[in-house]
Amino acid sequence: MTREFAGYLRKDGRAGIRNEVAVISAIDSLNPVAAKIADLVRGSVLVTDLFGRKMGGKNHAIRIRSLTGMAMNPNVGAVLVVSLHMPSALSVAGPIAESGKDVEIVAFQDVGSTLKAIEQGARLAVKLVKACSTQRRQAVPLACLTLGVECGGSDFSSGISGNPAIGRAADLLLDQGGTVILSETPEIMGAEHILARRAVSREVGDKLLQCVREMEMLAKATGFEDVRASNPSADNRKGGLSTLAEKSLGAVLKAGSKPLQGVLDFAERPPGVPGFYFMTTPAPACESMTGLAAGGAQVIVFNTGLGNPIANPIAPTIKVTGNPFTYAQCPDDFDVSVSDIISGGMTLEAGGERIFREMLDVASGKKTYSEILGITQSTIQVLGPSV
Repeated sequence: MTREFAGYLRKDGRAGIRNEVAVISAIDSLNPVAAKIADLVRGSVLVTDLFGRKMGGKNHAIRIRSLTGMAMNPNVGAVLVVSLHMPSALSVAGPIAESGKDVEIVAFQDVGSTLKAIEQGARLAVKLVKACSTQRRQAVPLACLTLGVECGGSDFSSGISGNPAIGRAADLLLDQGGTVILSETPEIMGAEHILARRAVSREVGDKLLQCVREMEMLAKATGFEDVRASNPSADNRKGGLSTLAEKSLGAVLKAGSKPLQGVLDFAERPPGVPGFYFMTTPAPACESMTGLAAGGAQVIVFNTGLGNPIANPIAPTIKVTGNPFTYAQCPDDFDVSVSDIISGGMTLEAGGERIFREMLDVASGKKTYSEILGITQSTIQVLGPSV
């Protein structure tokens, strides 16, 4: 029997698992103002970036795609764009408005002062939250759900418990017609040939391998002689991982076992065909999860063997561990433990079912620990310096 979740239907046919107002700072110098507005208005979430001015070419395109993608994620009911002046605000708000989503603007230089901008933004955000609050959840098939799979703070347990259990949950969603996105290009290096063999066509497989080559060239351009030699990181090595290939072989298990339908650019939405996709992103979790949320993932499942607190502000992030020692140390960081795979005889299938059930509950409104604590951050990939 097809399982469902209780979601918010959107005008474009997609469904959100949250219904919040995104307060988006379109320029870094307005990040603190946007943060004050979001702090004042319950029912809003803050989306910022570290940059925002004098970015051209690919950087500018990635940034606008990321900000508008997060705004158009179905978890967002409406949007307030905060920026220094109207042209920069419209570069983000324009595409959002064209999508049919309600959007308001605060242009600092038009308002005239910091306090006035905060006041105007709070009033607009309150209006948007009040309108969103009239919407009600309804039964939605799982085919409407897009899952982003993530890992960080990887250790010996990641490849034998946490990641393969997430892979089982991913397969359960794919069996229901849903979509799964794997990311982090540097962390498939050494296992990219395995993913390429799962591609539905030679073109898709070749595109995946090209993404890896391009990431290696980018790393060399920024000073890495060999990006493969820089990974695993110090905490990974402390946790028992000795080589990047060993780490990658565990990391790709998060994606389950289904065919690879396509390869996405950073913050790119899947084309509408359900299934398993790979998104090329940097390895750091904040950037990777920002790409996933901007690409339309309504929920992220994040495995960490050693611990990693960060989550995404738009896509609720379910924290998983398969390490019994880490879970004993900080149980209030984890929404799901599958550490019994190592310590108590749990099967991978049972672990995957446990994660899948938690995903359904979160999709229908259950809060994650990171949501409750507000431990979230958005960070957009940057390919080169500002000028």
